[in-house]
Amino acid sequence: MLDITTHVQVSGTELKVRIEKALNEKSLKKLITNLEKELDGEHSFLPHDVETQIRREITSAGVAVSQHGGWYRCIAAYLLLPRLEELLAVKGMGDSRSVAPIVQKLRNEALRESLGAFGLEVPGRYARTSSGTGRPRIRLSREQKQQLVENFLDAMPTFEALQEVLGTLPKNTNLMVKQIRTLVKRYLSIANRLQAKVTQE
Repeated sequence: MLDITTHVQVSGTELKVRIEKALNEKSLKKLITNLEKELDGEHSFLPHDVETQIRREITSAGVAVSQHGGWYRCIAAYLLLPRLEELLAVKGMGDSRSVAPIVQKLRNEALRESLGAFGLEVPGRYARTSSGTGRPRIRLSREQKQQLVENFLDAMPTFEALQEVLGTLPKNTNLMVKQIRTLVKRYLSIANRLQAKVTQE
């Protein structure tokens, strides 16, 4: 059973006011809707016990969940509270392309703070936003990188066998064979570079 002070350090009426402020703000509607969709599904990043705790806090605050679009919409608003004022200020500047990366960065910071209060790590899609593209930069752990490389290199015998078969075929073949030949060549090139890097490490 989780016993934790809410990440926004407020409760009761104040928490209710802040959640409802987020839910009623037109400029945050799309942001909350997108987050709601991520929460309402089998691939939700919220563990069941944490979701239960948040529901309990929302209920205790007196938020009329059914009047505000349901549980996941209210939870989405709750998770954005740590950066609510900043989001409102930036959203007030409009929806220009230059504002979008700032909104994404603030959303990611809010989620990091919210999830961090429950001892949760932030999913890769909420990693720090690159200022150059406005897209999230996903950070993989060393173990994940190692597993990815191993899985990639496991396919090498198959591609080497394909290369042998392709070597017996005439160069003037149909488009499908040409595409396979290009794919095999590209795979083996990447695999050789990866193997060299692994050997160096």
